[in-house]
Amino acid sequence: MTGVNSSVGGRAIVIGLDAAVPTLLEEYVAAGHLPHIARLLARGSYSRALSVFPGVTPVNWATVATGAYPGTHGVTDFRLHEPGDPFWVEHKAFPSSVLQAETIWEAADRQELLVATLNFPGGWPPKTVRGIGIGGEGSPATGSPFELRSSSCFASRSMIPSLRDATPVDLERVGQSWKGQIELAPANDPRGGGPVLDITLSEGENGIPEVLIGSVRAPLGNWTPWLSLRIAADGASREASTRFKLTSCSLATGAMALYCSQIVPHHGFTSPEPLGPELVNRFGPFIENVGGRGYERGWIDVQTLLEEAEYKGMWLTRAARYLAEDRHTDLILLKWHFLDHVQHLFWGHIDPVSPWYSRDDSGKYEEIMVRSYQIADNMVGELSPLLDAGYTLAIVSDHGHIPHLKAMSVNNLLAKAGLLVWNLKDGRATVNWAQTKAYAGPCLGHVWINLRGRDPEGCVSPQDYVAVQERIIDTLTSFRDLAAGKSPVVLALKKDEAAVLGQWGKRTGDVVYLMREGYTGDSNWFPLTPEGRVVVPLGPSVRHEIEMGKGFVAAKFQSTHGCGLPTSTLGRGTEQAILAMAGPGIKSNYKKTSPTSLTRVAATLAAVLGIRPPAQAEAGPITEFFTDQK
Repeated sequence: MTGVNSSVGGRAIVIGLDAAVPTLLEEYVAAGHLPHIARLLARGSYSRALSVFPGVTPVNWATVATGAYPGTHGVTDFRLHEPGDPFWVEHKAFPSSVLQAETIWEAADRQELLVATLNFPGGWPPKTVRGIGIGGEGSPATGSPFELRSSSCFASRSMIPSLRDATPVDLERVGQSWKGQIELAPANDPRGGGPVLDITLSEGENGIPEVLIGSVRAPLGNWTPWLSLRIAADGASREASTRFKLTSCSLATGAMALYCSQIVPHHGFTSPEPLGPELVNRFGPFIENVGGRGYERGWIDVQTLLEEAEYKGMWLTRAARYLAEDRHTDLILLKWHFLDHVQHLFWGHIDPVSPWYSRDDSGKYEEIMVRSYQIADNMVGELSPLLDAGYTLAIVSDHGHIPHLKAMSVNNLLAKAGLLVWNLKDGRATVNWAQTKAYAGPCLGHVWINLRGRDPEGCVSPQDYVAVQERIIDTLTSFRDLAAGKSPVVLALKKDEAAVLGQWGKRTGDVVYLMREGYTGDSNWFPLTPEGRVVVPLGPSVRHEIEMGKGFVAAKFQSTHGCGLPTSTLGRGTEQAILAMAGPGIKSNYKKTSPTSLTRVAATLAAVLGIRPPAQAEAGPITEFFTDQK
């Protein structure tokens, strides 16, 4: 049995790079853009990796963590449906409570190693006996169980039309300056009650506008220092910090846009609790979400987007290094989500097969992509010195990306086939559950039969179950995209056949379907709609609504993943993931010629640590990576 100070077994740090795409990573390494990753590959072993279906974040990080297939670990979709719940009830797939299999950190903790998870799906709330947990849940969504307030934007009323969801601010001219107030009200608190801060816009050095907020100031386009404050939430006053960036300003008219970072309190995001303030003092305030929220709404530019992404990535790696060097932690896993965000936002501009692509501006978007991967490279560089201290350092992604060409509404198709019945309510298509036989959701890959005796308004008798399964499968596979002359759905299986995809158990739909490359069939991106469109070609001219799950949002995603086979390739992209590992006993400069499965990561880490793998792990270690063929 190995422990904190034991010489038996090893220690490991895993950097989870959500959506790191092997085609881009390999290209950028070859071009010299990623020197730290290049050195890691030269010092260690590398393989492309195959995700499990569907190839989305919570499903595949659960597989990385447990070594199990979705049917075993229970995370079968981006959001989860529990049989017996109404079909409109969905459950988050990121908390530790939904996992039905032991994780590598739980197995290591049980075998008396000190472990830590940082922003890793399935790691919060911690279930280890003496392990370290650092939020959040690892979700790409904007909301957070830790935040007091999501990132936001305060704007003068003249700017509001161009800044979606910004908070209006009334400014008054006082001499050559503009003055006003902003309130940092806690999230979901209609009463407000947050701290009110005075703001002043004035001319700074070299005639550049600057903002003064409370006691901190910064010129246009620069961050203020972190501002400490207290916010009342849940009946208590909580210490927190935020920073601001004046992204637009005209002193002539008083027009202003002021970006405010996500606000997470200094306590409550770690276990043990006292670790939170210590990390804040060492590395700065913790922020959980740094995705496309501000950019999509026009609040910030690309530079600010990258700055927040870098802050988050380096915060995680510096905290991980501290836990390794000062706390002597045996196993550390962290996850950084930004590559997924930036690829969804901009992939179309770098891939010639995409309708968003233009040769004239592809260079500037390629630079954005390179800079994003360079942040990941710097994260690897921050932790690389630990290799000389005997740690094994691994980088792994959960899936890749391919261009997003067309979106399909499976529920609109089911409605056309008479399997789903809906009524019009307030301009929206609302499912008539009492008459609906089949429904696709919560997100992708699953169709559920409204079964009598299992589902609250079930209308399909158990005797008709198989016949309805077959009708659903025929509906999905016989539909053709006439413009393309092919079917968007390449495979549909009955539930008991879906084990070949790793899907089984109560959280797997009655029919499981896979999409053709370039198509999506995500009911969250393209839900049931009154006009009944089934396939929509995408591109810059296609309108999308901003709120997820409340309308057609597929066109905001220039790339996709998870709807099809994990071997899918299209344009510059692939659905495959990455896995690289260097450290004691790992082969140097070794590249596996065939892809490995993400189900093998947990057992490989267990071999590095010298412990037994997680209890439900369903695959063995990647023996080819080891010099002694463990």
